[in-house]
Amino acid sequence: MAETDLFAFAMWSGITAVLMIITGFVYRGFKRKKSNENITS
Repeated sequence: MAETDLFAFAMWSGITAVLMIITGFVYRGFKRKKSNENITS
């Protein structure tokens, strides 16, 4: 039972990390495309 819980936790952690990375890249690209003149950060 513990191994199954650990596998589920690892799977959900990976999914969450991938979603966060994809969201970050999309947000950066959208922000850069929306405000091209403001290159501060």
